[in-house]
Amino acid sequence: MRLNTQLSVMLLTLISGGLSPWTSARAQSGGSNFERHDFESRAALESQARDAQAKGDSSGAFLIRYRLKEGDFREGDRVVVKVQGSGGFTDTLVVRTGRVLPIPQMGELPLEGVLRSEINDRLKAHVAKYLRDPVVQATPLVRLGVLGSVAKPGFYYTAADLPLSDVLMEAGGPTSDADVGKISIRRKGDVIIDPENSRVALARGMSLDMMHLQAGDEIDVGRRRNFNWGVIVPTVTGILGLLIAFTQVHH
Repeated sequence: MRLNTQLSVMLLTLISGGLSPWTSARAQSGGSNFERHDFESRAALESQARDAQAKGDSSGAFLIRYRLKEGDFREGDRVVVKVQGSGGFTDTLVVRTGRVLPIPQMGELPLEGVLRSEINDRLKAHVAKYLRDPVVQATPLVRLGVLGSVAKPGFYYTAADLPLSDVLMEAGGPTSDADVGKISIRRKGDVIIDPENSRVALARGMSLDMMHLQAGDEIDVGRRRNFNWGVIVPTVTGILGLLIAFTQVHH
């Protein structure tokens, strides 16, 4: 079974099953006075993996453990970093080769195996080597395609803790002919979340992180089916005319 197919099965199962970890863990950055919501904590993911294994879902358990091992960051990802106080700065940094985040004047922060819920604490510990009692904030961004029936289709870097509905609004919102009940999410051409489960994610306000979305995933908004009455009415009228003529001939 292909990895993307396994992922699709796992995500659909998690969403439709209403697993409690979807509403889990709000990771807080100790001492930074900044609260991060809707990021999957390591404990929550470990719980999901155990539940999947107990239910005989070995592929689902494998994929969750793969995320736990590899982390959420890939080369090219962006992180908005704010460091307050003397020597502080605000900048959008890019994850470089080897999955490291270069910090101005402070070396590189390794991100291999790091979850989004963990980056704030990792960043604070790293900056603390250079500044005393730093107040830091890290906002991971994920690059997603928002396509289909939206006002401004394209690829966007968006905060990974935003709900799906907010991401649609970043792309200008649904168009007048959009059907938000027909949203599918694809990864490398494979549907990983179908319209039914996208509706569940929208209704529950799930964040991109809680939906396990990664850089390069595509959100496609479907279009309402509209009947072309300009074609249908003349066609029906013509058929009725033929039926009437046929009836008259045979009477």
